[in-house]
Amino acid sequence: MTGKELLFTLWAPGLVVPLFSVAALAAYVARFRGRLSLRAGYFGLAVALFFLALASPIGVLARGYLFSAHMLQHLLLTLAIPPLVLLSLPTPSSSDAPERDRTGILVSWLAGVGAMWIWHARPLCNAAAASTRVQVVQTVSLLVMGLAFWRPVLSPRARDRIDPLPAVVYLFGGCIACTILGILVTLSPIEVCSAYMNPTDTLGVLPLLRDSWGLSCKADQQLGGLLMWVPACFVYAAAILGTLGTYYSAEGRRPAHARGSE
Repeated sequence: MTGKELLFTLWAPGLVVPLFSVAALAAYVARFRGRLSLRAGYFGLAVALFFLALASPIGVLARGYLFSAHMLQHLLLTLAIPPLVLLSLPTPSSSDAPERDRTGILVSWLAGVGAMWIWHARPLCNAAAASTRVQVVQTVSLLVMGLAFWRPVLSPRARDRIDPLPAVVYLFGGCIACTILGILVTLSPIEVCSAYMNPTDTLGVLPLLRDSWGLSCKADQQLGGLLMWVPACFVYAAAILGTLGTYYSAEGRRPAHARGSE
């Protein structure tokens, strides 16, 4: 890492991320000040997780030190922040909602799965661990692909959402793809991202990680794989249960004669 990149690595998360977080909160309040509700809490939580992912020790360790920190950051950017942002948006009136477009469902699903798989191809993973510019591209792309994946399930526009039962299949497919990747990473006999095997210790924290914390290269990779394997599927499972709960709640409110006529 060059001196210029080291300076940017230390400065950008500590200054740019807080400034962006404050600006995002201010823009949200200004845009929806007349309709602020509990949804604002979702946006506040999304901003807090964004700060945690990029400007906390997680963000520092993800930049070439720990593969497991990189994986945790990855999950926050794709599986936590995007759905919270969508949940924070007010539902528009039906007159403002366009007709539902189903042609992009497969593209949205592939974007979400691609966010998991593409950035763990060895050349891209190594590049993101070593280059600040690639890290920026990675962060933006993960957020965009995450939003694309969650939009068909959590869009504030009802007509943009897929029906509940297809949504369960959509989410279950994402869980399976994530599980397969987690298993492959956890059980892989070779390094998935070699840049994390011998990091350049510009901050002097490697003895703490390797000796005090006991995170050998192999243990670090296994922990990263387990994070992708287990917690990620809990997110999908929670979304599936929420979708089913919404579906059956709506069915329960429908008149009996309407349900019987189908």
